[in-house]
Amino acid sequence: MRLWLMVLALVCGIQASAVELSLEADYQAKEAFLDLNFFSEGRGMIMSPGLIDMYEFFVPGLGVVNRELMQSSWGLVFDDSSQVAGLFNEPYKGMNVGTVGCVVCHSSRAAGQFVVGLGNKNVDVLRMAKDLHRIETWWDGFRPDGFRNASYLAVEDNAMNFAKYLSDDRLGNMTQGLVPIAFIRGWFYRVQNLEVPETSRGQVKIPHLWGYGEKRKVGQFCDGFGDGEEVGWAVAVELAAGQTPEAVRAYYDDVKEAELAMEYFLPPSYPFEHDVELAAQGRKLFEGTCAKCHGTYQRDKKGFPVYKSPKWIPWQVVKTDYERLRTNRDEFTKLVETSPLSDIIRIKKNEDGFFAPRLEGVWSRFPYLHNGSVPTIWDLLQPAKKRPKYFALRDAGELERFDTERLGLKVKRSPASQSRLRRRAIR
Repeated sequence: MRLWLMVLALVCGIQASAVELSLEADYQAKEAFLDLNFFSEGRGMIMSPGLIDMYEFFVPGLGVVNRELMQSSWGLVFDDSSQVAGLFNEPYKGMNVGTVGCVVCHSSRAAGQFVVGLGNKNVDVLRMAKDLHRIETWWDGFRPDGFRNASYLAVEDNAMNFAKYLSDDRLGNMTQGLVPIAFIRGWFYRVQNLEVPETSRGQVKIPHLWGYGEKRKVGQFCDGFGDGEEVGWAVAVELAAGQTPEAVRAYYDDVKEAELAMEYFLPPSYPFEHDVELAAQGRKLFEGTCAKCHGTYQRDKKGFPVYKSPKWIPWQVVKTDYERLRTNRDEFTKLVETSPLSDIIRIKKNEDGFFAPRLEGVWSRFPYLHNGSVPTIWDLLQPAKKRPKYFALRDAGELERFDTERLGLKVKRSPASQSRLRRRAIR
């Protein structure tokens, strides 16, 4: 966590109520975020000890687990140095434990650029977990008996349980780019020795992180259910992966530092030319219509965005995806309020609704809406019946998949291609 201290030293003269953005603060914060994971005491989002070592030594030559599988099937992101973002080999009690870091989900590509803090467009946690559970089982039979000491077996057991739980079809995501909130909710049942119900997945697109500091002040998640004044929800995935409340309390200050540093993330700049005159016309149109929900925008003297809190829109107005909201029932609310971490994982009791997200860096955040159901801004402005019903996410962040005309994910629009995609979706 020393990198976070560097970030804090960099911005130490700045008041928390008025974050002063800069390229240097953005760079330092994102470099630290690239190295961030919360592996502790042999638990968390982990793989069996030695599994990454085995992969690096044996697998590339055999072609068993290659870039095609990791990128296209699992949706892992390769950074500008062609390394998988967010996979670590952490030393622990004489072993190397494979660990998943934050940028596995909170980094992605857009128009060929690697963007730290952008929600992963392609991650498929269900597919990854199913494959990983098979690999873990194979590795368990391959590993020599001499390595099976008590520490190894404890870490392996945690890793196997994590993969098995994440691969549950009842809870898992149904497409790439979405993650199931049911995975997190399950911890609150299990920690109180209750059976996890076959509940709604509540799957959502992984959010971007620039502007997050202002958003969490008024509520976390797209529905505002989480109380962002405390940062306990940031450890919810680690808890679901098998971390203990005691370990979370031990590194909670590090979580706070990480969330503070995120406030300095800048959105990616649009990489293509644009028509200045048309943009000026669009600004007037936006301010007279869209701004009522999505807010107004300004920049400071240095040209950096001034982040503001998003507006809350009741469901009766937005009228979309009630499945996501109906999981916030009284039963689950009570479990949160009585959990072992109820002092740091808290809720906001809002009416049903969604935040209208702020639009900084919106060009990179396709596909759009909180459930990733619309490929381009152009489609978003069309009547719902005219939007593509099916589209492929393969290589969604690469340059050839970026649509500069419609702004977003380039999709095939012929009737034949739509029919083929529909048949694949049904299967």
